[in-house]
Parts: sequence; structure tokens; C-alpha cells
Amino acid sequence: MSPNKQNPSVVSALEKAKLQHFELLRKNNAITDAKNGELSLGAMKALDAILQVYQDKQETKMHLELSLLRKKLGLQNNNAYVDRIKTYLMELKLPFELRDFNDSKSGKKVSWALTSFLQDVKSYKETQHLIEINISENFLDYLVEKAGYTSIDLSLSKKFKTKFGYKIYEMYLRYYSLPNREANDLGIIKKEIREMNDKFGTSYQHSSKMMEGITRGLKEILQVTGTEIYCFYDKISKCFIFSWEKIGVVLEMKSFIPTSRIDEFIEWVITHSNQQIKDTKKYASKLKENFLKNDMDDWESSYRGMLLYKYTFTSEEIDNMKMEDGRYKDFSLKVPQKRLFED
Repeated sequence: MSPNKQNPSVVSALEKAKLQHFELLRKNNAITDAKNGELSLGAMKALDAILQVYQDKQETKMHLELSLLRKKLGLQNNNAYVDRIKTYLMELKLPFELRDFNDSKSGKKVSWALTSFLQDVKSYKETQHLIEINISENFLDYLVEKAGYTSIDLSLSKKFKTKFGYKIYEMYLRYYSLPNREANDLGIIKKEIREMNDKFGTSYQHSSKMMEGITRGLKEILQVTGTEIYCFYDKISKCFIFSWEKIGVVLEMKSFIPTSRIDEFIEWVITHSNQQIKDTKKYASKLKENFLKNDMDDWESSYRGMLLYKYTFTSEEIDNMKMEDGRYKDFSLKVPQKRLFED
């Protein structure tokens, strides 16, 4: 294939994104941040990848190696990865309507704003292996104040192949600790079909069709993360009811780190282990069991290492997270002078 000739499927994807963009402009120039189902799975992963780099660099303007972004998005086997990345970034230029947040520059309360996640993206001829990305400051102001974004760890993110699996797992992470008056050991959320269509970018009219996609997503989540989530459609309330088993209250009190961070912590330990691991899922399960039984050696230095190197907290900030009983408080991702993304 000629280097200047684009893959036909990529061209059609680019054209589709352009048409979608102008269609959204006709719809009051906006889509809400909750209705990001219009984005493709690749664009959602790109959003996570860029925000993770922002978290590390703490600058709205950044330069990314295309090869690095290719790896983060799991596009190593895609020869047309440059055009594919362009497609994803074009989607992130779609307009969002943001409401009720404080503008950091003026100090004024914003009633509503029309903005995009990305302000602009450039690639210069002399450095075509790099792309320059500028994130919209309005979007970051909104995220900081509303804490309205839940990201999936990139080591898991690139393993998802379906939008249903990705979005349901994102929802699970967001609502994991939501109080449930009926049963403390269960997490439960209810969503109408309209909300599900907004989340997945679908237009299903019947619950049975939506359930087919949800079932595929739940199977993928179990395969990728080992987490079992259940769902059924309640005909009386006309809602999809998702549920999952939470770590019991007793374990919640015994755990030295926030229970919502345990799976992430175990993933960190495995990723940075020097030993060869044949069955990662089995090993992770055993590590988790040992940790909850307080039989895991040197867990604290590993956890502090995760906070220090993954989230760039200082030693003093980490010390402040430790409570008198030896347990660590939960945290939000860092931004300058503020914290980001916690529900």
C-alpha cells in the first residue's frame, strides 16, 4: 500500500466521525458528559490514556510519541495505527455541554459551557513521530469540581474489545462503594433503557436487544478482570438492575488500604514483580486472599510505591493518608492544587 494511501476502513471511519460531529452541532451544539456513548471504544481508551499522561505531567499541553500512544491503545498489530489514532482524536474534538462549575481563570460560576475535551492536536513536519495535544482547561475545571470521570487502569483498558464491557466496568468502578440499604455486601444500581442507550451510543427500543449487548459485556468483564457482575431487567420498574458482591463490612474494616483500590494494588504488585508468573489470574487471586488475611509480606512499601510512582504523591502526602489505626484513606487522582476524578 502506498504510504500516502489510507486504508478504506479508516477513511470511512474518519468520514463517519466528521458527519457525526456536524450532526451533533445541529443538536444544540452539544452532547452532555454523561452521554459519551457516542464515542467509539477507541476514543474512550484514548481519553483515558491522555488523562493519565496529564496526571503524570500536570500540564494541559503535552507532546506524545505516536508509538507510545499506539502501545497504550493496544494498536501494535494495526499497520494503519496513525490514521486510527487520528480518528479517535477527532472524536475527542466533539462538543460537550458542561454545566454548573467554577471557571478557574475568571473565578466566576459557569451556568453552562460548550467545549471539547481536546482544544487542538498538531503534528509538525519535522517531528512527525510526535503529536502536540492541548486539553481544554474548561473541561479540566469541570472534572476537578464535579469529580465526574472514572478512568480504567490502562493495563486493563487496552484488553477490552467491546464498548459494552468497557462502559459497564467503568460504571462498576464508579458505583462500587455506593451504599445499599437493603444489603451492605451488595452493590446495586438501576438504569433505564434511555440511560443505557446514552451510555453505549445505541438506540434500542426493546430490553431484550439491550440485554444481548449487556450479556456480552459482562462476559468480557469476567474474562478480562475476573470480576463477576450480574444484570437483569425488571419489568415492573422498567430498569436494568446491575449488582455485584462487595467485600464484606468486616473485611472493609480490616483492610489496610481502601477496598476499591485492592484489585488495582494487586495488579501493580504483579506488574512490578521480578518472578515469572505462569497463571496471572490465579496468582492475583492468591495474592488478594493473602492480603485480606494480612499474610502479605511488605505490602505497605509496595502500596506506598504505587502512590509515589503511579500517582506522583509526595512522601508527606502519603504519610497524611495513613490513619492512626494504620489504615490508608482513599484518594483522588492529582492535579495541581486540586484532586481529580473521585466519586
